[in-house]
Amino acid sequence: MSRPQSKSTSRWISTSLLLLSSLGALVACELGLRLFHPKYEDVSRYGKYQADESRLWAPIPNTSRYKTHPDTGARHPVIYNNFGSRQHRRFDVDALKQAENIAFFGDSFAENSGIEAQYSFTEVLDFLLNLQDDRDFNVLNFGVDGYGLGQEFVWYQQFPHRDDLDHVVYVFCDNDIENFHNHRLFSLDESGDLVANVAVGRGTFVAALSRLQLTYLVLDFMQRLSLPRSTVAPLPKKGPPVEQIGPIHLINERIVRRKQDSAPPGDALDDSIAAFQALLSHWQEVVEARGGDFRVVVPPYLNRESVGGFFPTHVDVVYLLECFEDMIPRFNYLDWSFRSTDMHWNEAGNMVAAHCLYRLLEEEAGVPTLPEAALANARHEYYSAVGTGNWDPPPAWVAASAQPALDGAEIAAKYMQLDHRQGVLELLDGNTPAGRGDWAVYRLSGESSDRALLAYAKTPCRKEDQEDPFFLHVTPRDPRRLSKERAVHGFDNLDFNFTDAWLTTSLPASANDVSREGWTLNDQCVFGTELPDYEIARIRTGQYTDAGTIWEVEIALDGAR
Repeated sequence: MSRPQSKSTSRWISTSLLLLSSLGALVACELGLRLFHPKYEDVSRYGKYQADESRLWAPIPNTSRYKTHPDTGARHPVIYNNFGSRQHRRFDVDALKQAENIAFFGDSFAENSGIEAQYSFTEVLDFLLNLQDDRDFNVLNFGVDGYGLGQEFVWYQQFPHRDDLDHVVYVFCDNDIENFHNHRLFSLDESGDLVANVAVGRGTFVAALSRLQLTYLVLDFMQRLSLPRSTVAPLPKKGPPVEQIGPIHLINERIVRRKQDSAPPGDALDDSIAAFQALLSHWQEVVEARGGDFRVVVPPYLNRESVGGFFPTHVDVVYLLECFEDMIPRFNYLDWSFRSTDMHWNEAGNMVAAHCLYRLLEEEAGVPTLPEAALANARHEYYSAVGTGNWDPPPAWVAASAQPALDGAEIAAKYMQLDHRQGVLELLDGNTPAGRGDWAVYRLSGESSDRALLAYAKTPCRKEDQEDPFFLHVTPRDPRRLSKERAVHGFDNLDFNFTDAWLTTSLPASANDVSREGWTLNDQCVFGTELPDYEIARIRTGQYTDAGTIWEVEIALDGAR
């Protein structure tokens, strides 16, 4: 006869079951968000950056990640070059010293990670400026998602070639005051002087929570509950109504939220605004002392009346809204932003911004004035070369060139890194595959190290060919090179998906930290991955599904690296 459970045991079991069911529900919610409603996909990926002791987080030079377009759902690479700026092309230091350099600092509106890099206003502007034969320009994009003014200024100060930046542009956004306030990298002391503070990073627990999309769903819900609509400050009486230029009321909501009587004494927004203005003035002084010029650019969803009071009167501020309204009849910002709830400007909005900034630099940097027809033809040449992907420029902005003056392949190569891809294809054409299944598999010698590259190529290539995972099992000549976990199987498991990552130019830190890239060009697919840095006896690779192996090849190397 079994003994009845004690009350304490029953309570313990009930509590355990409740915790397990709650944990299961949370896991299910997190998986559901990731699979079916990835609204918070990007903001939960701070792992895309590395921790930085002075600016909290920072892009990693020579790396990349993938981002989903807010409207189309298509994935595209977000590449950080040798400077850690968000651009496909690398910048040569010597060439930087010989050119006129324009650097844009800002948050997500500058980084533009939601679109492919060639459609960002910085790349289009670079092309337009370099139409002149007598001057060379470099436009650099130092935007980083989530940054505030403090982080952007530190980024500028950390850049080793800052003395070569002739024009420094800070792109202001509606959340910059709040980010500056929350990050507290700068403040005013009791004498009213600007002081730099020690950057306080997130703890391990907070860092873990920040990777969960469920965290941002909860925060979003709490934020919606925390601000009664009756407390929102009225919109400015002057200027276009909010439905025409976007959410200018967000600034007012944040100010009201911070100025509520319940805010703690150390949370005074007025102090942060004063420090914000002092830092802007200081940044201008630093740039001008180095022989450059400094200005602020405000995106076209904010007007002069709504945010003009945040800037010191002696700082040059450019309101893109005024340029957009001059050029576009019945301008509505929503027509130039993503169609989804993401309010960032889309590819077309970036195109107009590049046009406006070019006109600004005609006045400020002495760039020769181009007639409207010539500028329209230049835009046509650019987008004809790089293509328009998943978007179409508005008809009024498309003008056919009477006689193309520039080589479209050269334009595309510069702004899309096609020169690298073409070089890889030529290299593969000159080699014999080491094995052939559904894909041809090549073993190529490393260009900058002892590591070899394993390349996969398929022509013609369909989207379905890229979807199934690849397996890559590498057997070392010396079994001692395997970890304890891998020694049981006798090989290193380096399985991957086609869209895993973009090839980096930096060397990996360890044998299993390998560089990878996967891309398509016309009807060709190519994937490359570096092999581990040890003598290899055998490679077995192919593709598989849950039902089994689709194809496989085996390559014997007899100790080659």
